[in-house]
Amino acid sequence: MGELFEALEEFSRVSRDHYRKIQEILNKEHCWKCPMRSTSKSTSCRDIDAWIRLTGAFERGIHEHLLLKDDSGDNLEAITSRYLSKVIKKHSRNLKYHKTVLLKLKEDIKPFAKKGDLLVVKENPESVKEGDLILWPQICPVSTYWFSKAKLAGYIPFNIIEVSETFHKGNCRYIKTYNDIEIPLEFTAGKIVKIIGVNDAHYFH
Repeated sequence: MGELFEALEEFSRVSRDHYRKIQEILNKEHCWKCPMRSTSKSTSCRDIDAWIRLTGAFERGIHEHLLLKDDSGDNLEAITSRYLSKVIKKHSRNLKYHKTVLLKLKEDIKPFAKKGDLLVVKENPESVKEGDLILWPQICPVSTYWFSKAKLAGYIPFNIIEVSETFHKGNCRYIKTYNDIEIPLEFTAGKIVKIIGVNDAHYFH
């Protein structure tokens, strides 16, 4: 473990130095023209932006290495799916409940839901079946920290897809849609339990 510990410590030091460097670059080249610069100390926006950019660069490096190593996009998808599965399972062990979220749509997602509808979404479903509606983010949620924050802020463009079948490929669980899109289950944001329309008796503002 000595060599592994040293390698990780070295990466930690490099990350710390580059994190500070990115903050300095942001302050020098971007923050001075930001209309919110007067509140940057209280909002810590520069700290957060540097964190997101550094995490993104780290993940791009991993992706490039895996693609060069295997020369296969399918293998990258499988590894990413397994990584997400392990992160989700580790997080779930600390929870004593199943997490369900309520989302209000800002625009139509045809043909399933309209602007203003409320979506009751069960996150990290253990299983799905034919006919289930799935909430699918139009980005790959590899960076768990960034994905969760962006989702809460409503920045992620979502789509609703209907499951036509489920299957396993390369030890990963996949769902297939009626227009033949195949997606690892871990890449989805959750299963839609119910759609509450604006005229529904259970709708609330």
